[in-house]
Amino acid sequence: MDWTRWNRWRYTALAPGYDAVVGEFAKARRRSIDGLELPPGAEVLLVGAGTGLDLDHFPTGVKLTAVDLTPAMLARLSRRASRLGLEVETRVMDGERLEFPDASFHAVVAHLVLEVIPDPVRAIREMARVLKPGGRVAVFDKFLGDPASPSLPRRAANALTRVVGIDINRRFGPLVEASGLVLEWEEPLGLTGLFRLARLVKPSQAKEERA
Repeated sequence: MDWTRWNRWRYTALAPGYDAVVGEFAKARRRSIDGLELPPGAEVLLVGAGTGLDLDHFPTGVKLTAVDLTPAMLARLSRRASRLGLEVETRVMDGERLEFPDASFHAVVAHLVLEVIPDPVRAIREMARVLKPGGRVAVFDKFLGDPASPSLPRRAANALTRVVGIDINRRFGPLVEASGLVLEWEEPLGLTGLFRLARLVKPSQAKEERA
């Protein structure tokens, strides 16, 4: 199956009701973004930005770029940005193939993205590539605990969610290891830890040279 085409079609169909489905996570989004400690002028990339539910939680003065596979999602994000009085650059783009030079952003926000993107390893490596040394990635998503095996009910649930392109049995640890980023902080969140907040940092050049 062409998952990229399927995801674009699926999220085009979901766009009108998307906020009603995932809008309840406002506190988690705010906590995730606050942890980035963004100064004025920071350049921030939102990967899989959707309808822009994260926009309410950014401090003033940051420079936002939002990418998503689905034009219908970005159209709603642009309208939200206009209502909030924000300037946001939007680009239709695949999170596995970010069309930006290396070290372009001070921070990357990846909320509810790694569970749905077909190749999460490739995606998180792309996030690391476009991040400046010392920059951070904010992650909010569903993951299976790294030491655990999925229970029978969870395997059954995942068989259903995979039909719509959501994999709830992905493990976060291997993604962090593959990215070359360093886990700075993480916290289980709600639903017996199904969701997780995490913050990753890209080692500074000095640290990379010593490694």
